[in-house]
Amino acid sequence: MTIDFKMKAPIPEWEPLFEQGRTSVVERFSVLKDVTPTEAQTMTDVLAEMDNQGVTHAVILGRNNQAGSSNAELLDFLSSNEGERFFGFIGIEDMTVEEAVETIHKYAATGRFHGVAANPAKIRPLTPIGDPSLDPIFEACMEHDLPFCMTLSMLITLLADGADYDYIHPRQLIRVLEKYPDLDLIISHAAWPFVQESIAVAVHYPNLYLCPDFYMGFPGAEQYMEAAAKGLDDQVLYASCYPNVPYDYAMKHYRSTDLPPHIMAKIMEGNARRLLKMEE
Repeated sequence: MTIDFKMKAPIPEWEPLFEQGRTSVVERFSVLKDVTPTEAQTMTDVLAEMDNQGVTHAVILGRNNQAGSSNAELLDFLSSNEGERFFGFIGIEDMTVEEAVETIHKYAATGRFHGVAANPAKIRPLTPIGDPSLDPIFEACMEHDLPFCMTLSMLITLLADGADYDYIHPRQLIRVLEKYPDLDLIISHAAWPFVQESIAVAVHYPNLYLCPDFYMGFPGAEQYMEAAAKGLDDQVLYASCYPNVPYDYAMKHYRSTDLPPHIMAKIMEGNARRLLKMEE
């Protein structure tokens, strides 16, 4: 069995967001030039692909409070029968810190969400990822016992207004990890291309998780799996970033290593199960 820790689905009102995601990343990177986008368009299509790949559950990272990508729309989906296989993270993008904290409190109270998520470059104003001004967000996560998933990669730097190359460097999270040792912090995209740097920080802080998703097919990403084989097996997560890449792409690159079955079981399911507090 597999738990996908990051994907988008064509939930009601999110269909244009899903459609955009099918080609936006594949067209941007030459390393993905031979990847054929998924043909899925409906929830039925997506569930069929999940079943085909053995994905039993998936995490949908929220975006913001705006129509077409809102937490309210995600909440409605999670509360429906169709949402039973999905876990939602509260999105706090396109907000100030104060608005983000208010949003966390509001949606955490529903009991339907299992974490908080953001591309930090979309928290206003643009702020370094480890800056103390973001602490109220981390403290709100702690109050509700929710992990925080932060998307960091070169792609974030390329798309953000004002963020320089070093904006995503994981060393900036050391202060946060030191101050909040009980906060589970997940790096989606695993801070690529700062591969060794993100591994180094994770080695010292067991509350940091690395989620390489489609970057597993990029140069140097094999080091994430090497790190899992050398002690970080509890801190690496499988994610597809579907539909940015199709399910078979992510699966192929995660499973192309010769890791022992018990380590692969942690990466593909066990670590996610623990973070999501799923019943055994």
